[in-house]
Amino acid sequence: QDLRRPAAPRRMAQRANRLYKSVSVRASAHSARSFVVTLDGRPVLTPAKQELALPTRPLAWAIASEWDAQGRKLKPYTMPMMKLATTAIDQVPNIRHTMYESMLRCLQTDGACVRSDEEELATREADHFDSVLQWLGSDLRLELATTRSLTLTHPAAATARAEQLLDATDDWELAALDSLTSACKSFVLALAVLHGHIDAAAASRAARVAEQYQIDEWGEVEAGHDVDDADLRLRVASASAFLQLLRLRLD
Repeated sequence: QDLRRPAAPRRMAQRANRLYKSVSVRASAHSARSFVVTLDGRPVLTPAKQELALPTRPLAWAIASEWDAQGRKLKPYTMPMMKLATTAIDQVPNIRHTMYESMLRCLQTDGACVRSDEEELATREADHFDSVLQWLGSDLRLELATTRSLTLTHPAAATARAEQLLDATDDWELAALDSLTSACKSFVLALAVLHGHIDAAAASRAARVAEQYQIDEWGEVEAGHDVDDADLRLRVASASAFLQLLRLRLD
């Protein structure tokens, strides 16, 4: 099993039928300033049987709404925030540096840095990515190179600075950052969403700039391009909302 892929909660895998009626949120009895989702009064557990102790009440209610929206059959793929939360609790503490390595590898082929040799597409890429790279250098002090060839060589200090930015994240932020990097195939776009420089819609458009160029040239493949687009937008929007709810403390 891929350790970086959020696993479906064990109860959901074992019992596909919805066996609860009410969903609610309450303060955790075990973790200070944390909140739990309850199903018929019983706290939801992670796949590793840890309490799903969430750091903010708004995030807890968002995950509760995913549980409440389930029909007669549970569908884990319709619960992206639950997956991010269980990843943050069960997996990130154990595989943090494996996640670092994956994201740093992505930086070596980042879509924001590797540009097309077709002039029109390269122009579109510049429109989406140049301002983000400028912000990255000025605000986060992460200077990166771009290329229109198969060889990308970032400045010598780039990897160390990227590791510092990763070290500055907590487990919750890192789970979302990893998901964004995977969805967008870009550590650059993931950082921009994490730090609020761009929103989910802008990140999704940028991530699909090459694909959209091909669609404009040759047309859209039904049940292909459109499905990919919807999946990307869902993954990016979910991770972005997850980050916003982490910071929305009402208690």
